[in-house]
Amino acid sequence: MKSSSPNSPINPSASRRETVAIVGAGWTGRQIAGQMLSHGLNVLLCDPYPAPLIASKDWILENLGPFGDEGYWPKCSQAEIEANLELLELPVLLERASELAHVDLVLESVPELAALKRRLLKQLSEAFSAETILASNSSYFVPSTFSKYIQHPARYAHFHFHVPIWKATLVDVAAGPDTHPDTLERLSQLARKIGQTPIVQTVENSGYLFNAMLKSVLLSALQLLDRGVSDPQSIDLAWTKATGMNVGPFGIMDQIGLDLMLQTMSNARFVEGDEVWAPLIARIEPLIAAGHLGVKTGQGFFEYPNCKPH
Repeated sequence: MKSSSPNSPINPSASRRETVAIVGAGWTGRQIAGQMLSHGLNVLLCDPYPAPLIASKDWILENLGPFGDEGYWPKCSQAEIEANLELLELPVLLERASELAHVDLVLESVPELAALKRRLLKQLSEAFSAETILASNSSYFVPSTFSKYIQHPARYAHFHFHVPIWKATLVDVAAGPDTHPDTLERLSQLARKIGQTPIVQTVENSGYLFNAMLKSVLLSALQLLDRGVSDPQSIDLAWTKATGMNVGPFGIMDQIGLDLMLQTMSNARFVEGDEVWAPLIARIEPLIAAGHLGVKTGQGFFEYPNCKPH
């Protein structure tokens, strides 16, 4: 890691309210936005299209009361959320970047496609000054995949959340080859402020810690299904009864989202070849084609009748 440091620290002890721009208002982006807003941050939520922005705001406001009552989010009013949330289409964010010196962090949370992330991160790094920390919520790509395209890479790191964010209170804070230690510290401070536990990694590893371990579990579960050994219900039952956990591998995939699983598996297929991944991808593709993406659509490997589709 290099010695040049970003100049504008994220400081949770400071009196001013921190501001984070989140690019990507999908299933994960709206959860990150809600987590940050409920813990007192200003959020600029950005997306190329208006519909996900409106849906994200509705989701946050709908869950404000229930998550507060259950202790997942600090209790706050709808008026507070609306006052601290701004919705911006992506072209507007890029046009206004020079005016947004008060933004402490720009975090991308777009689909797990290398070309898309690379193009977006390059645009954001060119638009925002060196004082603004830039981060990716990538699930499996390592920081060096993108840092070579970023201006001022000392201020760049990965800041990866686990879904559902209000329950899974872990954030991976991962350095690239040029990331300054101050960047990691500032992101760690921010994670703690919003009720998350940061785990800092200075050695690059695809999937960080938990996802790297989880990959083996999900791979094994899909292989059991593909070989006709058992069905998703029985595989998850075996897992939950043996471990005491309340969700098994197929339930975890439904929580992640089968569309994101497909993107991740396709990346693994590109690196590791067709022999392992092609038949497993074939198990997920029909569900996705039918619109069954998991919890967020009310159905994936299992049905979720109490979940409102998003």
